[in-house]
This record gives sequence, structure tokens and C-alpha cells, in this order.
Amino acid sequence: MNSIVVYDLKNQKMKKIIKKGFALMMAIILFAAYPGDKALAQSPGSVSVSYQNFYDDLSPYGTWIDYPAYGHVWHPSITGDFRPYLTNGYWDYSNDGWLWMSNYSWGWAPFHYGRWVYDDLYGWLWIPGYEWSPAWVTWGMFDNFYAWAPLMPGVNVGIAFNLWRPAAFYWNICGRDHIYDRDIFNRVERRDLVLNNINRINIINNFSTTGRHNQYYSKGPDVKEVERFTNRTITPASIREVNNSAVAKHEGNEIQVYRPVVKNPQPREFRRVDNNNANPVRNNDDRVNTERNQQSQNIERLPIRRAPESSFGRSGGGTNRRH
Repeated sequence: MNSIVVYDLKNQKMKKIIKKGFALMMAIILFAAYPGDKALAQSPGSVSVSYQNFYDDLSPYGTWIDYPAYGHVWHPSITGDFRPYLTNGYWDYSNDGWLWMSNYSWGWAPFHYGRWVYDDLYGWLWIPGYEWSPAWVTWGMFDNFYAWAPLMPGVNVGIAFNLWRPAAFYWNICGRDHIYDRDIFNRVERRDLVLNNINRINIINNFSTTGRHNQYYSKGPDVKEVERFTNRTITPASIREVNNSAVAKHEGNEIQVYRPVVKNPQPREFRRVDNNNANPVRNNDDRVNTERNQQSQNIERLPIRRAPESSFGRSGGGTNRRH
């Protein structure tokens, strides 16, 4: 009898273990099958797009140009004044540093990937990049002002960065007490203040590295310092990656951003600039006088080129060769 009782107890324990294991397995299956809200929160680089998604998303909002030395660049079709990291947006603070919050539907790309260059004939041109950061700018300060300027191509802020100085035209300057304002466009100082103080701007050496290729970017002013000047408490927001290109939003203590991995650049349709007609602004004495309307007309006069369909393949993939 005793041996039978022992056997029954062991058998009951085994059944309980099997039942618990089965229940756990079913829970895991159901959790994996039901994404819920967690599907929106993703690790850096978990969303990827083909180069065709990348270029097609921007094509309705501007013109692709085959530009000497830089390859395919993009010019936004915006009437009136436009300056990257100033027009129609504002600075917010994240765990990764100062992040540019663009109100443009296409802002997820040109303000977080790649670099900008100004050509007096065509205006601001964006050179695509494939590494995400809160903003590709250099930060500086002097007296009671903060200053920032878009990075040009080929500049890595972590390697001999202090040897590179943007031309005066690239800098934006505002009082330190206004850097956190939502209407930053109306808070920047006159251009002559930049010209008169260009040699007094001290670069802010506050760098971090990107998640994928460890490229350096500037995190910007120390948040505690900004709090003192603005007399506001600034809580760093965590970045929550979403799977669509909607305008970035700051909700609660999270900033929702779209930051896909971008691969293999090659637009279907673009215009071409000849070598003799490129005038990128690199130095303070380079010309910056052409009106924006004239720049748009200059772009419209450029010849249109189309990449052959064979370069895209069945799924939209292709090569990175020039046409």
C-alpha cells in the first residue's frame, strides 16, 4: 500500500508540472501572437526601409538633384524663408541630447539623417545619410547666447572637430533663455550679430555616439545650465521608436520618433547640376545673395534624369551607382 501511495503522489506532481509547463507555453504563444501597444516601442534600428521608400517619401516635398561631389541631394520645395534646424520646429530634450522636433511631415529624414549644404544658386540642399541622431548640428555659445549650425558633409564631430568652423551664414543664434521656446524661429538674433561675433563662438564639446556605427554627434548645451537660464525644469524624455513617419510627438515622458534603417540610396527621378554650376557655401566670403524665388527657378531649369527601371529590381532594391 505504501508503495502505491508514493507512486500516486509522484504521479500527481508530474501531472502538475506538465500542466504548468503547458500553460506557460500557451501564454508565450499568445503573447507573441498579440502585439498590443508594445509593438510601437522598438529598439534602435528595428524598423528598416528600402532606399526606394526613403526617396519616394521625400519626392513629393522637393526635388532630387545629382550634385557634383555629393551625389544625389534633396532640395525642399518651400515658399518663403527656410533654414534647417530653425524653420517650423523647435528644440526638445531627450536622454540622447537636444533633439530637433520638426513640424514638417517629412522632417523625420533630413533633420536626423545626413548633412546640409547651402548653394547660392539653389539654396539649402540635404545630403542623405544613413545614421540617426537627435540632430546633425554643431553647438556653440558666447556671452548670453547659444548658437547652432547644420553639419556639412564629411564632418565628424568627434575627430578634430574644433578644427572645422561653419561659415557665418550657417549659424543660428538666440538668447540662452529662449533655446527651449517652441517659437524658436521668432527668437533668433539678426544675421549681423552672427557676422560680428563669428570668431567668439566657443564650440560646446558635449558629444555622444550613434547606436549603429558609433558616429559622433553633439548633444548640445548642458540641460542644468539651460534650466538656470530659462528658469524651467526640463525632464529628459526617453525616445520611443514608432513604425510610421508621423510627426514626432512628445507625450508624457516619451518622445515618439520614426527612425528606420535606410539602405542603398538611388532616387527614380532627379535633376543634374554640372560641375561648373555648383557653388556650395563653405567660407564667410562666399556669395549668399540670391533670392529664394530665383533659386527655385534655377532648379526648374536643370535637366531631368530618370534611373532605368532595371536598377530597382522587383522589390525596389538596386545599386548605388550614378546615372
